[in-house]
Amino acid sequence: MSGQLDTDPAVARREPHEEPVTNYDSKSVILRAERHDRIRVENTVTNISPGQSIPDDLTVVKRTSTYFGPKLVMESAGSNYLLTAPGPDSQLVLWHTSEGPDGFRNEWAKLAEVTVAFEEDQPQYDLCPVCGEPMKTLEHEREAAFGSCPNTDS
Repeated sequence: MSGQLDTDPAVARREPHEEPVTNYDSKSVILRAERHDRIRVENTVTNISPGQSIPDDLTVVKRTSTYFGPKLVMESAGSNYLLTAPGPDSQLVLWHTSEGPDGFRNEWAKLAEVTVAFEEDQPQYDLCPVCGEPMKTLEHEREAAFGSCPNTDS
C-alpha cells in the first residue's frame, strides 16, 4: 500500500505534517459553487494524467454534498468532469470520465490537481418566495414555482 502512495504524484510531492496548502480561493469556489456557475481553472499544480487535456473553463451541472465535502459534476465542451476536495494537503482534484467501447461512462479517473476561481464575480441566486432563502437546486426552483418549498415542513 505504501508503494502505491509513493507513486501518486499528488502525494509524493508533499512532506507529512506541513501546513495546509489548499488555495483559499479554490476552497471558496468548491464550498459556494452551485448549478450553472462557470468556473475557471487558474493553475495546474500536478498533472496526474499527462496525455489528457485540462479544460480552461467548466460549468457546474450538479452539486453533491457528501460527508467528506462537496463534489461538483461539471461539463466542458461535451465532456464530463468531477471536482473534489481531497483534504488540506493538496489542491482540488479534477477527474475526467473514462468511456468504454460501448460509449458509456465506466469510471472517473484522476486528471489533475488544480486551483480554480469563479469565471465572473460570485453569482447571486434568486430568493425563494416561500422560505426567503436562495434557490440553489433544481428541486428548490421547481417546488417554489408551485408554491411549496423543500426547506419548510409543509
